[in-house]
Amino acid sequence: MPSTPHEVLIVALREQPGLLGALVAKLTGVTLPRSLKPADATVRFVKPAELRLDLVLQGGRRRWVLVELQRSVDPAKRRRWPLAASLLFNQTGAPGDVVVITARRAVARWAERVACVRTRLGTVLQLKPVVLHLGPSESKRLLDERHPELALFAAWAMQHRHGPRARAVVERAFELTERLPRPLRGAQQRAILSVLSERMLALLREASMNPDKIPETPAARKLRLFLESQGRKKGRAEGEAKGRAEGEAKGRAEGEAKGRAEGEARGRQEALLTLLRARGLSPSQDDEARIRACADTAKLDRWIAQAATATTVREALGAKISGTRARPPAPRRARPAGGPRP
Repeated sequence: MPSTPHEVLIVALREQPGLLGALVAKLTGVTLPRSLKPADATVRFVKPAELRLDLVLQGGRRRWVLVELQRSVDPAKRRRWPLAASLLFNQTGAPGDVVVITARRAVARWAERVACVRTRLGTVLQLKPVVLHLGPSESKRLLDERHPELALFAAWAMQHRHGPRARAVVERAFELTERLPRPLRGAQQRAILSVLSERMLALLREASMNPDKIPETPAARKLRLFLESQGRKKGRAEGEAKGRAEGEAKGRAEGEAKGRAEGEARGRQEALLTLLRARGLSPSQDDEARIRACADTAKLDRWIAQAATATTVREALGAKISGTRARPPAPRRARPAGGPRP
């Protein structure tokens, strides 16, 4: 089954066919026809059989481009790529291109030579696709201020990487995405988050919660704000979903309000625990139970603020100390023996 990064990039290429032309021009210098549009990616040659491809683009003068996103080696492509290209050549009467996009160097080398078959007698059947390897140097070239739409490919290439350089590429991709028109900006930001691994997302969240440990660049700040907004949206969505379920029994308005409150509280609880661990303050089981039991968002906000500078978990979860101290009670005067009561 195709992975999420695979599906996200296919959708982006299908909805914006010009992305492929921009990518090919950037990495090879060759210009594809602007008339290319998505076509049926299922190539049929007899009724009971068919080939399902990642993406097929067709344009004027019967021009076509077959696009494959290749994450790993697949021996079956030795037969399928030449067959699909031959069928499209037969259907259109014109030659086209087979473009393979991969983020792995080993897969790129394999793709260049896999579709070559030679028989013992000497017959040669060969297909040499256009292989676009999105490695570190190519990803750097894709972070182009003049073409911010290519930042999605640079982020996609980081799906297997988790080091500081990979994080810098992702942050730069978010920074360049800010240059896109507003209708496209949010879609590309969500697409970038979708193609990243859970490990990379966790590193980005940890960096955004611990600015003292990792200096915050302008790009990192944009990413942090976007992650926080996505977290709030997710919390509200979870709360509203729970509220809708409870609303069947107790009333929709009351249930949604309660769900939103619980969702916001859960979001703050997770943020507080993440901040404590990022600063090296490991909460005990009792501390974690106390945090998760707290539904007071104001108190959770106060704890988060205190955790940013606290040196212990106890200090982070302590009551806020006022600026003035309570005056101690005055000592009582001793009553003389036998004397009248005052």
